[in-house]
Amino acid sequence: MPVVTVPSDELRISTADGWTLSVLHMQAADPVGVAVLGHAMMVDRRSMDRPRGGGLASTLAANGWHVLLADVRGHGASGPTPEEGGNWGYDDVVFFDLPALVAEARRLHPGLPVALLGHSLVGHMSMAAAGSGAYQETPLPDLHVLIAVNTWAWGLDPSRDLLRARDMALFLLFTKVFGRFPSRLVRMGPASEARTYVSDLGRFLFSGVWGSADARHDYLRNLRHVRGPILSLAGAADALMAHPEAVRTWNAHLTGAEVDFRVLGAGDYGLTKAPGHMEIVTDAGSRGVWEEIARWMTAQAS
Repeated sequence: MPVVTVPSDELRISTADGWTLSVLHMQAADPVGVAVLGHAMMVDRRSMDRPRGGGLASTLAANGWHVLLADVRGHGASGPTPEEGGNWGYDDVVFFDLPALVAEARRLHPGLPVALLGHSLVGHMSMAAAGSGAYQETPLPDLHVLIAVNTWAWGLDPSRDLLRARDMALFLLFTKVFGRFPSRLVRMGPASEARTYVSDLGRFLFSGVWGSADARHDYLRNLRHVRGPILSLAGAADALMAHPEAVRTWNAHLTGAEVDFRVLGAGDYGLTKAPGHMEIVTDAGSRGVWEEIARWMTAQAS
């Protein structure tokens, strides 16, 4: 796969609650827009540009999109990490990290459309933010790309609720024992997760309510307020995390948006096999998918 060389520099962005986020700013020639990219849980921003210079982020930059490639709080270079005593909740990223990132995108590149592309975790967080009034100081993103996005709340995916409950119980148990979820120790990823965040995920699943900790925001109900074009992608081989039918059901709550939902299987956009949860963004064989994402984004921005 060719390596893309684009000018890039690290930014340090402060959120309204005082956390500092590390963001890689990748600058495109002849830009058509600016894309804010956010990663899944248990990983960091490196997952969004693998191989470095030849991954999803670099593909977008090569296709005319400035990129803000972010580590959300407690991940990668946006410490403190859980090992360093860092702790945060789900709502902190929704109401502080994402608004700060979108505001910075608009400040750096005024007049250009802003796309928010989220894989898994940051994908559903971006929908929670857009639907629940998190963007009070800056306009919402103009378009969204959701990769393998749904949420685990009891009843949203009945055929997999018991499997999810089993895995969540283990997730909560490990977090209680270690004071954080030790992703690297259990070989599930390079970034540990904070105890409050893990507790939030457990609350979503076992209460059946995907909502804020203070009960002021019902994120699922608020999806009806989301506007603008959305590209939603699911891997046909994603058996549990974001099964295509679970994603389809979740997308149905986006009643006010224009959702282009696609299930990716072998043969689509050059894929030699159906992708699972991570492969859509981490497998070099998904380059055709990344190019299609760039084409879709550019078409929506024009």
